[in-house]
Amino acid sequence: MAEAKLNREYAVRVVGVGALMVGMCVWSLYDGLVAWPRCNREMERARPGLLATNLTAEVWLARDAAARSPIDEVFAAQGAKAPSKLIKKLGELKIPASSGNREALRAAQTERVRKAFEQPVYSGHDLQTQFVQAAITLALGLWAFAATGLKARRRFVADAQGLGGSGVVGGPVAYAEIQSADWSKWDEKGIVTLTLKAGRRLTLDGWHYAGMTGIVDEILAHRPELAPKKG
Repeated sequence: MAEAKLNREYAVRVVGVGALMVGMCVWSLYDGLVAWPRCNREMERARPGLLATNLTAEVWLARDAAARSPIDEVFAAQGAKAPSKLIKKLGELKIPASSGNREALRAAQTERVRKAFEQPVYSGHDLQTQFVQAAITLALGLWAFAATGLKARRRFVADAQGLGGSGVVGGPVAYAEIQSADWSKWDEKGIVTLTLKAGRRLTLDGWHYAGMTGIVDEILAHRPELAPKKG
């Protein structure tokens, strides 16, 4: 008798993916509920200092000998750190060295900098995106756990009477009921699909279930004509 049950290697991988998805869900909720709203509150406290002068993006980001910039100083005065997203946005507003009419560009840039300071670092859409991402990753994580749990309850058995076990949907299958076998995915993926009488199909998956080679050997011992044709 041969028996095939859930492949431990496959289960570990799928459960690992599920854990990763749940971790991403928690991270997204933390950003959406804690980290990003806190960053917006820090921005509110720093906003008066940011709007007190009309500096260009280059000046705001220029670092002194202590590697601190004016924007760092403003946020440090509030006991906070300048948001990386805001620094990145200012960096995108820098005027290329090769640009002409720099005075006009500098005036327009200064206005864009002020508008950036007047906005929250993370918009309502940004926060909503984190909640959507949390829902999606949680669903994927739960699906991975559920799929693994479902497969863990299945087993395939091949004995002298035929194929049985909880994995054989529709009840036990006598070897005589097998009409043909599709071996096209066996060498690459360890999958063989059996076509049974009355149009039923039974897929034997050697990646999801360890011991499937023994099941296949038992089938071929009783039905050698089903073996894949060489060449």
